Amino acid sequence: MKHTFTQKDKLTLEEWGISESDAQEQLYLLQNGANYAHLERPATQDDGITVLTEKETAKYALLFDNEKSNFSISRFIPASGMASRMFKFLHFFLKRYDNEKETLRSYLNRNKTFKLGVFLGGIEKLPFFTQIRKVINKGESGTLQKDYRDLFIKKTVTSLGKLPKALIPFHKYDTELRTAAEEQLYFSTEFVANKGSMKIHFTIPPTTKRAFEQHLQKTISQLNSTAAVQTHLSFSHQSKSTDTLACEADGTAFRNKDGMLVFRAGGHGSLIGNLNAIEDEIIFLSNIDNISVSKYHEQAALFKKMLAGMLISLQNQIHQYARALENGDAIDLIEVKTFLQEKLNVSVPQSLQGNQLMLFFKQKLNRPLRVCGMVKNEGEPGGGPFWVENKGEVSLQIVEGAQVNTKDKKQKVIFKKGTYFNPVDIVCGVYNHNGTKYDLTHFVDYNANFIAEKSVNGTSIKALERPGLWNGAMADWNTIFVEVPVRTFNPVKTVNDLLRPMHQST
Repeated sequence: MKHTFTQKDKLTLEEWGISESDAQEQLYLLQNGANYAHLERPATQDDGITVLTEKETAKYALLFDNEKSNFSISRFIPASGMASRMFKFLHFFLKRYDNEKETLRSYLNRNKTFKLGVFLGGIEKLPFFTQIRKVINKGESGTLQKDYRDLFIKKTVTSLGKLPKALIPFHKYDTELRTAAEEQLYFSTEFVANKGSMKIHFTIPPTTKRAFEQHLQKTISQLNSTAAVQTHLSFSHQSKSTDTLACEADGTAFRNKDGMLVFRAGGHGSLIGNLNAIEDEIIFLSNIDNISVSKYHEQAALFKKMLAGMLISLQNQIHQYARALENGDAIDLIEVKTFLQEKLNVSVPQSLQGNQLMLFFKQKLNRPLRVCGMVKNEGEPGGGPFWVENKGEVSLQIVEGAQVNTKDKKQKVIFKKGTYFNPVDIVCGVYNHNGTKYDLTHFVDYNANFIAEKSVNGTSIKALERPGLWNGAMADWNTIFVEVPVRTFNPVKTVNDLLRPMHQST
Protein backbone atom coordinates (compact mmCIF):
# COMPACT_ATOMS: atom_id res chain seq x y z
CA MET A 1 0.00 0.00 0.00
CA LYS A 2 1.53 3.29 -1.13
CA HIS A 3 1.06 6.11 1.33
CA THR A 4 -0.11 9.55 0.26
CA PHE A 5 1.80 12.36 1.96
CA THR A 6 0.24 15.81 2.35
CA GLN A 7 2.17 18.98 1.57
CA LYS A 8 2.68 19.46 5.31
CA ASP A 9 4.07 15.92 5.53
CA LYS A 10 6.51 16.64 2.72
CA LEU A 11 7.75 19.77 4.47
CA THR A 12 8.22 17.77 7.68
CA LEU A 13 10.17 15.07 5.84
CA GLU A 14 12.33 17.76 4.26
CA GLU A 15 13.02 19.24 7.70
CA TRP A 16 14.20 15.81 8.90
CA GLY A 17 16.32 15.26 5.81
CA ILE A 18 14.33 12.18 4.78
CA SER A 19 13.33 11.73 1.13
CA GLU A 20 9.76 10.84 0.26
CA SER A 21 10.92 7.59 -1.37
CA ASP A 22 12.78 6.62 1.83
CA ALA A 23 9.65 7.36 3.86
CA GLN A 24 7.58 5.17 1.51
CA GLU A 25 10.14 2.37 1.89
CA GLN A 26 10.00 2.64 5.68
CA LEU A 27 6.21 2.37 5.73
CA TYR A 28 6.37 -0.57 3.31
CA LEU A 29 8.73 -2.42 5.66
CA LEU A 30 6.53 -1.63 8.67
CA GLN A 31 3.44 -2.88 6.85
CA ASN A 32 4.99 -6.05 5.47
CA GLY A 33 7.30 -7.06 8.30
CA ALA A 34 11.04 -7.27 8.73
CA ASN A 35 13.34 -9.58 6.83
CA TYR A 36 14.37 -12.17 9.38
CA ALA A 37 17.87 -13.59 9.46
CA HIS A 38 18.09 -17.19 8.26
CA LEU A 39 20.16 -19.05 10.84
CA GLU A 40 22.17 -22.05 9.65
CA ARG A 41 23.74 -22.98 13.01
CA PRO A 42 25.27 -21.36 16.09
CA ALA A 43 28.93 -20.39 15.96
CA THR A 44 30.81 -22.71 18.33
CA GLN A 45 34.38 -23.51 19.28
CA ASP A 46 36.32 -24.48 16.14
CA ASP A 47 33.25 -23.68 14.03
CA GLY A 48 33.33 -19.90 13.91
CA ILE A 49 34.75 -19.23 17.39
CA THR A 50 38.51 -19.13 17.87
CA VAL A 51 39.68 -20.17 21.34
CA LEU A 52 43.24 -19.13 22.20
CA THR A 53 45.63 -20.44 24.81
CA GLU A 54 47.14 -18.08 27.39
CA LYS A 55 50.38 -18.14 25.39
CA GLU A 56 48.60 -17.19 22.15
CA THR A 57 46.68 -14.43 23.93
CA ALA A 58 49.92 -12.97 25.28
CA LYS A 59 51.55 -13.24 21.83
CA TYR A 60 48.84 -11.22 20.09
CA ALA A 61 48.73 -8.65 22.91
CA LEU A 62 52.50 -8.19 22.60
CA LEU A 63 52.16 -7.85 18.83
CA PHE A 64 49.74 -4.96 19.33
CA ASP A 65 52.04 -3.29 21.87
CA ASN A 66 54.95 -3.56 19.43
CA GLU A 67 53.02 -2.45 16.34
CA LYS A 68 50.52 0.14 17.57
CA SER A 69 52.86 3.10 17.00
CA ASN A 70 52.51 2.35 13.26
CA PHE A 71 48.77 3.03 13.34
CA SER A 72 46.35 5.79 14.28
CA ILE A 73 44.07 4.39 16.99
CA SER A 74 40.89 5.51 18.71
CA ARG A 75 37.90 4.28 20.69
CA PHE A 76 34.30 4.66 19.52
CA ILE A 77 31.81 4.48 22.40
CA PRO A 78 28.06 4.83 21.80
CA ALA A 79 26.87 6.84 24.80
CA SER A 80 23.62 8.38 23.61
CA GLY A 81 21.40 6.22 25.81
CA MET A 82 19.59 7.73 28.76
CA ALA A 83 19.69 6.25 32.25
CA SER A 84 15.91 5.85 32.54
CA ARG A 85 16.06 2.07 31.86
CA MET A 86 18.54 1.63 34.71
CA PHE A 87 15.93 2.87 37.14
CA LYS A 88 12.84 1.37 35.50
CA PHE A 89 11.84 -0.81 38.46
CA LEU A 90 12.26 2.18 40.81
CA HIS A 91 9.88 4.22 38.63
CA PHE A 92 7.44 1.31 38.86
CA PHE A 93 7.69 1.37 42.66
CA LEU A 94 7.17 5.14 42.96
CA LYS A 95 4.00 4.99 40.86
CA ARG A 96 2.47 2.38 43.16
CA TYR A 97 3.74 3.18 46.64
CA ASP A 98 1.91 5.57 48.97
CA ASN A 99 3.78 6.09 52.25
CA GLU A 100 0.66 7.54 53.85
CA LYS A 101 -1.22 4.29 53.37
CA GLU A 102 1.44 1.68 54.14
CA THR A 103 4.98 1.18 55.29
CA LEU A 104 7.79 0.22 52.97
CA ARG A 105 8.10 -3.10 54.77
CA SER A 106 4.44 -3.95 54.20
CA TYR A 107 4.78 -3.00 50.50
CA LEU A 108 7.75 -5.33 50.14
CA ASN A 109 5.96 -8.17 51.92
CA ARG A 110 2.90 -7.69 49.75
CA ASN A 111 4.62 -7.40 46.39
CA LYS A 112 7.66 -9.72 46.78
CA THR A 113 9.66 -7.49 44.44
CA PHE A 114 13.09 -9.13 44.19
CA LYS A 115 14.83 -6.29 42.32
CA LEU A 116 13.63 -3.70 44.81
CA GLY A 117 14.71 -5.92 47.70
CA VAL A 118 18.21 -6.24 46.24
CA PHE A 119 18.43 -2.48 45.74
CA LEU A 120 17.37 -1.70 49.30
CA GLY A 121 19.58 -4.41 50.75
CA GLY A 122 22.67 -2.95 49.08
CA ILE A 123 21.73 0.71 49.29
CA GLU A 124 24.84 1.81 51.22
CA LYS A 125 27.12 0.09 48.67
CA LEU A 126 25.74 2.15 45.79
CA PRO A 127 28.39 4.56 44.48
CA PHE A 128 26.04 7.52 44.75
CA PHE A 129 24.75 6.71 48.27
CA THR A 130 26.56 9.60 49.96
CA GLN A 131 25.63 11.96 47.13
CA ILE A 132 21.91 11.22 47.39
CA ARG A 133 22.03 11.27 51.19
CA LYS A 134 23.38 14.84 51.02
CA VAL A 135 20.53 15.78 48.69
CA ILE A 136 18.04 14.36 51.20
CA ASN A 137 19.62 16.15 54.18
CA LYS A 138 19.76 19.44 52.33
CA GLY A 139 16.16 19.19 51.26
CA GLU A 140 14.81 17.94 54.58
CA SER A 141 17.04 20.21 56.73
CA GLY A 142 17.79 17.52 59.25
CA THR A 143 19.20 14.07 59.81
CA LEU A 144 17.96 11.07 57.89
CA GLN A 145 14.68 9.71 59.09
CA LYS A 146 14.64 6.20 60.51
CA ASP A 147 13.37 4.61 57.30
CA TYR A 148 14.59 7.01 54.65
CA ARG A 149 14.66 4.43 51.87
CA ASP A 150 11.53 5.47 49.97
CA LEU A 151 12.79 9.06 49.97
CA PHE A 152 16.20 7.80 48.80
CA ILE A 153 14.52 6.06 45.85
CA LYS A 154 12.61 9.22 44.94
CA LYS A 155 15.70 11.42 45.10
CA THR A 156 17.74 8.87 43.10
CA VAL A 157 15.18 8.82 40.31
CA THR A 158 14.72 12.60 40.20
CA SER A 159 18.47 13.36 40.50
CA LEU A 160 19.87 10.70 38.18
CA GLY A 161 17.04 9.22 36.14
CA LYS A 162 17.03 11.88 33.44
CA LEU A 163 20.78 11.93 32.84
CA PRO A 164 22.62 10.12 30.03
CA LYS A 165 23.85 6.77 31.35
CA ALA A 166 27.42 7.93 30.63
CA LEU A 167 27.09 10.60 33.34
CA ILE A 168 25.77 8.30 36.08
CA PRO A 169 28.19 7.58 38.97
CA PHE A 170 29.26 3.97 38.48
CA HIS A 171 32.14 3.54 40.93
CA LYS A 172 33.36 4.95 44.24
CA TYR A 173 36.97 5.09 45.42
CA ASP A 174 37.10 6.40 49.00
CA THR A 175 35.79 9.93 48.41
CA GLU A 176 36.12 9.92 44.61
CA LEU A 177 33.18 9.14 42.35
CA ARG A 178 33.62 8.10 38.74
CA THR A 179 30.87 8.12 36.17
CA ALA A 180 30.76 5.57 33.35
CA ALA A 181 32.34 8.09 30.95
CA GLU A 182 35.12 8.98 33.40
CA GLU A 183 35.93 5.34 34.07
CA GLN A 184 36.09 4.65 30.34
CA LEU A 185 38.76 7.34 30.02
CA TYR A 186 40.87 5.80 32.79
CA PHE A 187 40.47 2.35 31.22
CA SER A 188 41.45 3.66 27.79
CA THR A 189 44.94 4.56 28.99
CA GLU A 190 45.68 0.82 29.28
CA PHE A 191 45.47 0.20 25.52
CA VAL A 192 44.46 3.24 23.45
CA ALA A 193 47.26 5.58 24.54
CA ASN A 194 49.62 5.83 21.56
CA LYS A 195 52.66 8.11 21.16
CA GLY A 196 51.61 10.01 24.28
CA SER A 197 48.07 10.74 23.11
CA MET A 198 44.66 9.09 23.28
CA LYS A 199 41.59 9.61 21.10
CA ILE A 200 38.08 8.84 22.34
CA HIS A 201 34.85 9.45 20.44
CA PHE A 202 31.51 9.42 22.23
CA THR A 203 28.16 9.46 20.48
CA ILE A 204 25.93 11.49 22.78
CA PRO A 205 22.37 12.84 23.02
CA PRO A 206 21.82 16.07 21.06
CA THR A 207 22.53 19.31 22.98
CA THR A 208 24.68 17.56 25.64
CA LYS A 209 28.15 18.23 24.20
CA ARG A 210 28.93 21.04 26.61
CA ALA A 211 27.76 19.00 29.59
CA PHE A 212 30.04 16.12 28.57
CA GLU A 213 33.02 18.41 28.00
CA GLN A 214 32.62 20.12 31.37
CA HIS A 215 32.03 16.84 33.14
CA LEU A 216 35.18 15.20 31.73
CA GLN A 217 37.48 18.23 31.99
CA LYS A 218 38.78 17.30 35.47
CA THR A 219 39.46 13.70 34.46
CA ILE A 220 41.34 14.79 31.36
CA SER A 221 43.48 17.20 33.38
CA GLN A 222 44.29 14.44 35.86
CA LEU A 223 45.23 11.97 33.11
CA ASN A 224 47.39 14.60 31.42
CA SER A 225 49.35 15.13 34.64
CA THR A 226 49.49 11.65 36.19
CA ALA A 227 49.46 9.32 33.17
CA ALA A 228 51.22 11.78 30.84
CA VAL A 229 48.56 11.13 28.19
CA GLN A 230 47.07 13.92 26.11
CA THR A 231 43.41 13.00 25.76
CA HIS A 232 41.54 14.12 22.65
CA LEU A 233 37.75 13.87 22.87
CA SER A 234 35.30 14.15 20.01
CA PHE A 235 31.53 13.89 20.01
CA SER A 236 28.67 13.27 17.61
CA HIS A 237 25.01 12.33 17.77
CA GLN A 238 22.57 10.44 15.60
CA SER A 239 21.50 12.51 12.61
CA LYS A 240 17.79 13.34 12.41
CA SER A 241 17.87 11.94 8.88
CA THR A 242 18.38 8.46 10.36
CA ASP A 243 15.13 8.67 12.34
CA THR A 244 12.30 6.47 11.12
CA LEU A 245 8.54 6.84 10.83
CA ALA A 246 6.16 4.98 13.10
CA CYS A 247 2.96 3.39 11.83
CA GLU A 248 -0.28 2.15 13.35
CA ALA A 249 -1.43 -1.46 13.37
CA ASP A 250 -3.29 -0.98 10.07
CA GLY A 251 -0.13 0.21 8.32
CA THR A 252 -0.96 3.92 8.10
CA ALA A 253 1.55 6.50 9.28
CA PHE A 254 1.18 7.27 12.99
CA ARG A 255 0.46 10.91 13.83
CA ASN A 256 0.40 12.92 17.05
CA LYS A 257 -2.62 14.83 18.32
CA ASP A 258 -1.74 17.73 16.00
CA GLY A 259 -1.80 15.45 12.95
CA MET A 260 1.96 15.57 12.48
CA LEU A 261 4.05 12.56 11.45
CA VAL A 262 5.83 10.90 14.36
CA PHE A 263 9.51 9.97 14.08
CA ARG A 264 11.53 7.70 16.34
CA ALA A 265 15.27 7.22 16.69
CA GLY A 266 16.38 4.57 14.21
CA GLY A 267 18.37 2.52 16.74
CA HIS A 268 22.12 2.14 17.14
CA GLY A 269 22.43 0.99 13.55
CA SER A 270 22.04 4.66 12.64
CA LEU A 271 25.54 5.19 14.06
CA ILE A 272 27.29 3.56 11.10
CA GLY A 273 27.55 7.07 9.63
CA ASN A 274 29.18 8.32 12.83
CA LEU A 275 31.65 5.43 12.82
CA ASN A 276 32.34 6.08 9.15
CA ALA A 277 33.43 9.62 10.00
CA ILE A 278 36.28 8.37 12.21
CA GLU A 279 39.52 8.60 10.24
CA ASP A 280 41.70 6.34 12.40
CA GLU A 281 43.03 3.02 11.13
CA ILE A 282 42.19 0.89 14.17
CA ILE A 283 38.99 1.59 16.11
CA PHE A 284 37.99 -0.10 19.37
CA LEU A 285 34.21 -0.32 19.69
CA SER A 286 32.42 -0.99 22.99
CA ASN A 287 29.37 0.02 25.00
CA ILE A 288 29.48 2.79 27.58
CA ASP A 289 28.15 0.64 30.43
CA ASN A 290 30.59 -2.28 30.10
CA ILE A 291 33.27 -1.04 32.49
CA SER A 292 34.64 -2.41 35.77
CA VAL A 293 36.45 -0.68 38.63
CA SER A 294 40.10 0.20 38.03
CA LYS A 295 41.70 -2.80 39.74
CA TYR A 296 40.45 -4.96 36.85
CA HIS A 297 41.47 -2.60 34.03
CA GLU A 298 44.87 -4.08 33.26
CA GLN A 299 43.47 -7.61 33.03
CA ALA A 300 40.58 -6.50 30.78
CA ALA A 301 42.97 -4.49 28.58
CA LEU A 302 45.02 -7.62 27.89
CA PHE A 303 42.12 -9.05 25.89
CA LYS A 304 41.46 -5.76 24.09
CA LYS A 305 45.09 -5.80 22.99
CA MET A 306 44.85 -9.47 22.01
CA LEU A 307 41.91 -8.71 19.70
CA ALA A 308 43.80 -5.80 18.15
CA GLY A 309 46.95 -7.89 17.73
CA MET A 310 44.97 -10.56 15.92
CA LEU A 311 43.43 -7.86 13.71
CA ILE A 312 46.87 -6.50 12.78
CA SER A 313 48.17 -9.99 12.00
CA LEU A 314 45.20 -10.85 9.77
CA GLN A 315 45.12 -7.42 8.17
CA ASN A 316 48.77 -7.66 7.18
CA GLN A 317 48.09 -10.94 5.38
CA ILE A 318 44.90 -9.61 3.77
CA HIS A 319 46.74 -6.56 2.44
CA GLN A 320 49.59 -8.70 1.12
CA TYR A 321 47.22 -10.92 -0.88
CA ALA A 322 45.07 -7.99 -2.07
CA ARG A 323 48.14 -6.08 -3.25
CA ALA A 324 49.51 -9.09 -5.14
CA LEU A 325 46.15 -9.71 -6.86
CA GLU A 326 45.85 -6.05 -7.83
CA ASN A 327 49.37 -5.91 -9.25
CA GLY A 328 49.07 -9.22 -11.06
CA ASP A 329 51.97 -10.70 -9.09
CA ALA A 330 52.55 -14.45 -9.02
CA ILE A 331 50.47 -15.86 -6.19
CA ASP A 332 49.33 -19.30 -5.07
CA LEU A 333 45.53 -19.16 -5.45
CA ILE A 334 45.13 -22.32 -3.37
CA GLU A 335 46.91 -20.52 -0.54
CA VAL A 336 44.56 -17.53 -0.87
CA LYS A 337 41.52 -19.81 -0.92
CA THR A 338 42.69 -21.65 2.20
CA PHE A 339 43.29 -18.33 3.99
CA LEU A 340 39.81 -17.08 3.13
CA GLN A 341 38.16 -20.28 4.25
CA GLU A 342 40.18 -21.07 7.37
CA LYS A 343 41.10 -17.60 8.67
CA LEU A 344 38.34 -15.31 7.40
CA ASN A 345 35.46 -17.83 7.52
CA VAL A 346 34.56 -17.17 3.87
CA SER A 347 32.84 -19.92 1.89
CA VAL A 348 34.38 -20.14 -1.60
CA PRO A 349 31.94 -21.57 -4.20
CA GLN A 350 33.40 -24.60 -5.95
CA SER A 351 31.93 -23.47 -9.28
CA LEU A 352 34.15 -20.39 -9.51
CA GLN A 353 37.16 -20.67 -11.81
CA GLY A 354 39.65 -18.38 -13.57
CA ASN A 355 38.78 -14.69 -13.68
CA GLN A 356 35.57 -15.21 -11.69
CA LEU A 357 37.56 -16.76 -8.85
CA MET A 358 40.09 -13.90 -8.95
CA LEU A 359 37.27 -11.33 -8.78
CA PHE A 360 35.71 -13.19 -5.87
CA PHE A 361 39.03 -13.18 -3.99
CA LYS A 362 39.49 -9.45 -4.60
CA GLN A 363 35.95 -8.69 -3.41
CA LYS A 364 36.28 -10.67 -0.18
CA LEU A 365 39.75 -9.35 0.65
CA ASN A 366 38.79 -5.72 0.01
CA ARG A 367 36.42 -5.32 2.93
CA PRO A 368 36.61 -3.82 6.43
CA LEU A 369 37.79 -6.30 9.08
CA ARG A 370 36.41 -6.76 12.57
CA VAL A 371 37.69 -9.03 15.32
CA CYS A 372 35.00 -9.53 17.95
CA GLY A 373 35.32 -10.88 21.46
CA MET A 374 32.61 -13.38 22.45
CA VAL A 375 31.81 -14.65 25.94
CA LYS A 376 30.14 -17.85 27.05
CA ASN A 377 26.41 -17.26 27.34
CA GLU A 378 25.36 -17.12 30.99
CA GLY A 379 21.81 -15.92 30.40
CA GLU A 380 22.40 -12.25 29.59
CA PRO A 381 19.81 -10.77 27.20
CA GLY A 382 21.08 -9.84 23.75
CA GLY A 383 22.57 -11.18 20.55
CA GLY A 384 25.15 -13.79 19.77
CA PRO A 385 27.31 -15.28 17.00
CA PHE A 386 25.69 -17.44 14.32
CA TRP A 387 26.28 -18.76 10.82
CA VAL A 388 23.67 -17.03 8.66
CA GLU A 389 22.56 -17.78 5.10
CA ASN A 390 21.79 -14.82 2.85
CA LYS A 391 21.31 -15.06 -0.94
CA GLY A 392 23.01 -18.43 -1.08
CA GLU A 393 26.06 -17.36 0.93
CA VAL A 394 26.75 -18.43 4.52
CA SER A 395 28.69 -16.03 6.75
CA LEU A 396 29.38 -15.27 10.39
CA GLN A 397 27.04 -12.66 11.85
CA ILE A 398 26.03 -11.21 15.21
CA VAL A 399 22.29 -11.83 15.51
CA GLU A 400 19.79 -10.24 17.90
CA GLY A 401 16.67 -12.03 19.05
CA ALA A 402 14.51 -9.51 17.15
CA GLN A 403 16.09 -10.73 13.89
CA VAL A 404 14.90 -14.30 14.44
CA ASN A 405 11.52 -15.58 13.32
CA THR A 406 10.57 -17.39 16.53
CA LYS A 407 7.36 -18.65 14.90
CA ASP A 408 9.62 -20.89 12.82
CA LYS A 409 10.40 -23.77 15.20
CA LYS A 410 13.69 -24.67 13.49
CA GLN A 411 14.96 -21.10 13.66
CA LYS A 412 13.87 -20.79 17.28
CA VAL A 413 15.72 -24.00 18.20
CA ILE A 414 18.92 -22.89 16.45
CA PHE A 415 18.83 -19.53 18.24
CA LYS A 416 18.32 -21.19 21.61
CA LYS A 417 21.27 -23.49 20.98
CA GLY A 418 23.64 -20.52 20.85
CA THR A 419 26.30 -20.90 23.53
CA TYR A 420 28.06 -17.54 23.10
CA PHE A 421 26.99 -13.97 23.72
CA ASN A 422 28.04 -10.70 22.08
CA PRO A 423 29.49 -8.31 24.72
CA VAL A 424 30.24 -5.63 22.06
CA ASP A 425 34.01 -5.99 22.37
CA ILE A 426 35.06 -5.24 18.78
CA VAL A 427 38.20 -4.00 17.07
CA CYS A 428 37.79 -2.59 13.56
CA GLY A 429 40.28 -2.25 10.70
CA VAL A 430 38.83 0.17 8.15
CA TYR A 431 41.63 0.82 5.61
CA ASN A 432 42.55 -1.15 2.49
CA HIS A 433 45.97 -2.26 1.24
CA ASN A 434 46.52 1.08 -0.53
CA GLY A 435 45.95 3.09 2.63
CA THR A 436 42.50 4.21 1.53
CA LYS A 437 39.69 4.26 4.07
CA TYR A 438 36.64 2.15 3.25
CA ASP A 439 33.25 3.82 2.94
CA LEU A 440 31.51 1.73 5.60
CA THR A 441 28.05 2.51 4.24
CA HIS A 442 28.87 0.26 1.25
CA PHE A 443 29.03 -2.82 3.50
CA VAL A 444 25.59 -2.58 5.14
CA ASP A 445 22.77 -5.08 4.66
CA TYR A 446 19.97 -2.54 4.44
CA ASN A 447 17.36 -5.31 4.55
CA ALA A 448 18.36 -6.33 8.09
CA ASN A 449 15.86 -4.06 9.83
CA PHE A 450 14.19 -4.55 13.20
CA ILE A 451 10.51 -3.89 13.85
CA ALA A 452 9.60 -3.11 17.44
CA GLU A 453 6.11 -3.09 18.90
CA LYS A 454 5.52 0.06 21.00
CA SER A 455 2.66 1.85 22.70
CA VAL A 456 2.09 5.63 22.61
CA ASN A 457 -0.66 6.97 24.86
CA GLY A 458 -2.42 3.62 24.69
CA THR A 459 -2.14 3.30 20.90
CA SER A 460 -0.20 0.32 19.57
CA ILE A 461 2.36 1.32 16.97
CA LYS A 462 5.16 -0.29 15.01
CA ALA A 463 8.61 1.31 15.03
CA LEU A 464 11.38 0.60 12.52
CA GLU A 465 14.98 0.26 13.68
CA ARG A 466 17.78 0.38 11.15
CA PRO A 467 20.23 -2.55 10.83
CA GLY A 468 22.10 -2.76 14.13
CA LEU A 469 25.60 -1.27 14.24
CA TRP A 470 27.27 -4.66 14.78
CA ASN A 471 24.46 -6.62 13.07
CA GLY A 472 23.25 -5.60 9.63
CA ALA A 473 25.38 -2.46 9.50
CA MET A 474 28.52 -4.66 9.49
CA ALA A 475 27.01 -7.62 7.65
CA ASP A 476 29.46 -7.49 4.74
CA TRP A 477 32.66 -7.12 6.80
CA ASN A 478 35.27 -9.83 7.20
CA THR A 479 34.41 -11.18 10.63
CA ILE A 480 36.42 -13.07 13.23
CA PHE A 481 34.98 -14.25 16.55
CA VAL A 482 37.34 -14.95 19.47
CA GLU A 483 36.43 -16.23 22.91
CA VAL A 484 37.20 -13.81 25.76
CA PRO A 485 36.63 -14.45 29.49
CA VAL A 486 33.19 -13.66 30.84
CA ARG A 487 34.86 -11.53 33.52
CA THR A 488 35.57 -8.95 30.79
CA PHE A 489 31.81 -8.41 30.41
CA ASN A 490 30.42 -6.24 33.22
CA PRO A 491 27.45 -4.28 31.85
CA VAL A 492 25.17 -2.07 33.92
CA LYS A 493 21.67 -2.66 32.58
CA THR A 494 19.90 -1.96 35.87
CA VAL A 495 21.11 0.01 38.89
CA ASN A 496 21.43 -3.26 40.82
CA ASP A 497 24.32 -4.29 38.57
CA LEU A 498 26.41 -1.65 40.36
CA LEU A 499 26.30 -3.89 43.43
CA ARG A 500 28.19 -6.68 41.65
CA PRO A 501 31.82 -7.28 42.75
CA MET A 502 33.32 -5.97 39.48
CA HIS A 503 31.77 -2.57 40.25
CA GLN A 504 32.91 -2.43 43.88
CA SER A 505 36.36 -0.97 44.61
CA THR A 506 36.66 -2.65 48.03
